Amino acid sequence: MRPATAAEALRGLIRVRPHGWLASPLPTTPAAVADRLRAVLDQDYGDDPAAGGPLGVLAARATAAVATVGEPPAAVLKLHADTDAYDAERLAYALVGHSPVLPSLLGAADGSRSLLLEYLPGAFDWGAADAPAAVIEAVAAVHAAPASLDAASAEALAPFHLDRLATAPAPAWISDPGAWHTVIALCLGAYGPAHIPVGHLDLKPEHVRHRRGDDVACLIDIETVRPDITGLVDLVTLPAVLRQAGTPLPGAEVRELYRAATARHGATWTTGDLRAALIAFQRATGLATLDGLAG
Repeated sequence: MRPATAAEALRGLIRVRPHGWLASPLPTTPAAVADRLRAVLDQDYGDDPAAGGPLGVLAARATAAVATVGEPPAAVLKLHADTDAYDAERLAYALVGHSPVLPSLLGAADGSRSLLLEYLPGAFDWGAADAPAAVIEAVAAVHAAPASLDAASAEALAPFHLDRLATAPAPAWISDPGAWHTVIALCLGAYGPAHIPVGHLDLKPEHVRHRRGDDVACLIDIETVRPDITGLVDLVTLPAVLRQAGTPLPGAEVRELYRAATARHGATWTTGDLRAALIAFQRATGLATLDGLAG
């Protein structure tokens, strides 16, 4: 990861962009997108076996283009129009991309602002009895992943370690700095001083998938992940995601499943500390509800 990526990506994630901000929008017709992506594949990934075969355009937006590669698909190619958006996804993969519950990053090219990702073909079985627990387990695994950072990424992201955040000013988007530092102190107690409190996954039922021949729940589209927000934002989102998937659970049950899952990944949350952290997170951010999680 380039040394400046963390700062660049955070700037891109929090910057408010005016109308017409995108200097070089991508084409938005499938044929033009396919031509652009094929050129990127040939130029940047020509030696990768996963880069062969036909393209299946999934998204053709001015900001990003996405296509499957191969038949059956073996990979997904993503192309960003904006450098900040590309840096944000590179940051997300530096932070948590080694987790087995995420698609592998097969390659990245700074010049074209593109990423080649593993294709996860299996639709998740939301009807299985253990589906909610499996998804909560995957979210907890991502939150724990920064503990396994390689040395170079760990050094670049050191300002986001919990012990640094504990003495740093609260982010500008926080409405109650005192409550925010309570959140950080409780996270530090649960994860340890060198942990990076990642959160802000793009959680929705259609973003849960399976690998071929594997019934482990996996999550896709992780470019929204940030190293300065904590996993509590995803915990607060989980009850709504489960309702959308037709598998609702009481908030307190979601919280306890999450607490148990984080323990399997080395965290030491108690029920009392996790409830206190959620309540402080609500005060710090101005959230309207905790969806029963603090009950």
